[in-house]
Amino acid sequence: MIILPLLVTGTQMAKADQPPVRNETLELNVGDSLILQSNRLSIQQVLVEGNLSATTVVKPSQYPTDYFELNSSIPGPYQLQVIFNQATDYNINLYVRQNGSNAIDNSTAFYVSGGSFELDVSAYFNPNPEQAAVEVPASTTSPWDGFANWMGSFGQAFPLWVKAIYLLLGLQFLLVGGLWIRRESAKKETATQPIDVGEKTYLWVDVAYKFLLTSFVAIVAIMGGELILLFLLRFMFLVSINLLSLWDVFVVGFAAGAVIITYLIRFTLGKAFDLKPLEDE
Repeated sequence: MIILPLLVTGTQMAKADQPPVRNETLELNVGDSLILQSNRLSIQQVLVEGNLSATTVVKPSQYPTDYFELNSSIPGPYQLQVIFNQATDYNINLYVRQNGSNAIDNSTAFYVSGGSFELDVSAYFNPNPEQAAVEVPASTTSPWDGFANWMGSFGQAFPLWVKAIYLLLGLQFLLVGGLWIRRESAKKETATQPIDVGEKTYLWVDVAYKFLLTSFVAIVAIMGGELILLFLLRFMFLVSINLLSLWDVFVVGFAAGAVIITYLIRFTLGKAFDLKPLEDE
């Protein structure tokens, strides 16, 4: 009976030593400011949890203070634990100031008669409605559209004269090669040795190889003449001109790679199926 009142008194004293705690939940937009303001220097400590790299905090040089402000540049959640303490009574205002104006929203006020007080705030910054309205909708392009866009971007790496060489020589080899293959096929049919699909495929690969090789030689010859001309202009006439650009190196490398790949395909077909050009027979 003597110990029981002592235990009750000790429990009440322990509870009295613990500051009262209040929890608040706020919804903000990106760019809004969360503000804590007191009429006295009662803000003793502030603990912020969240993406601090995207936040801007208006904090004093030292505590205690009467003002604290936080805003975020990206959406996300934040947890604030604020400890207040003051010997006399004090008021606390928690509110949201809208971005670009002085309008106040979600305002909450607390009155503390004195002593410690803890305020836990759960704040979530939502995307700005104006930015969300102008967001680009999800792409609905088909794989073919993506491939076409990629080809267009890839073609921008080639100068116009290189495209003209590939176009003119391509049309020439397509027409002449097609006529040549048709003529040779007619000769073989009259000689009771018709050309099958495999041989025609090999002949078209051979035409493509000769087309790419001719284009490569033409590009190298033109660039070689350009390099010589620029060299003379720069070192003999002191004209400040770049000798060779990276785009030219890329074009030469691409042309050489295309020739090598086509030659390897032609060589593989010839070795695997014992095929060879008609003029070699």
